[in-house]
Amino acid sequence: MSNDTRLSLILMSDDGARRTFRVRRARFYGLIICLLCFPLLAAFLGWRAVQLWRENAALNAEQARLERELLAAEATAERLENLEVLLREDGMEGRRLLALRLAGREESGGSAGDVNAQDDEKEREQALKQPNEGPGHAEFPAVATDMVKVLNVRARALGNGRLRISLDLRNTERQKVVSGEVRATLITADGQQHEVQFEPEDVGDFRISRFKRAVMLSHLPRSVGRLENSQVIIEVLKSDGQLLFRNIFAVER
Repeated sequence: MSNDTRLSLILMSDDGARRTFRVRRARFYGLIICLLCFPLLAAFLGWRAVQLWRENAALNAEQARLERELLAAEATAERLENLEVLLREDGMEGRRLLALRLAGREESGGSAGDVNAQDDEKEREQALKQPNEGPGHAEFPAVATDMVKVLNVRARALGNGRLRISLDLRNTERQKVVSGEVRATLITADGQQHEVQFEPEDVGDFRISRFKRAVMLSHLPRSVGRLENSQVIIEVLKSDGQLLFRNIFAVER
């Protein structure tokens, strides 16, 4: 008697036609086991897919949180750098008083308070006598709307008449997409203003739905001269000409 036992599978239709298949018993049992295990395998794969989706969502949320913390830390570092630059400027209004407060010194006695008040009054008078240049005062106010946030602005002189400006543009979702352009005006130490021409010209154009990092380079003409104690006015305009942001920043070396 042969050990190769086969099974006959008969398929019969309603009209009486039939078809017979002969398969080995081991193959038949293997097919039955696969059919029984398929629902369990499908359930396991579905459960694993849900687990992976949840882990991915958690990782995306953690990444977004870390990005926000990084932007906040960079903004804080940028403000501290700007504060350091301002403290180095001899003509800054309230410089001495701010330095004393940062050093942790307190006013002692009424006479010291009177002297400080007189010094502060002299500084305010000198500030009023000086011509107002750039944004930050009544004639030329700084602008910051809630449509686009401008963060981490840095202007750096690279030598050979080159100027590098970098900034972050963030859509505050007041609109789905915000488009416009970034403009810059250079103010040299002697008070002269020069419009900054970027290369290429359209590098300042933007169209953002969430976030964009902009890096712009410019080759300044020789007539500009040296950039020590220079400043740059950054303006962000919407495509229809609406002014979204304007402020002044020191040019770093």
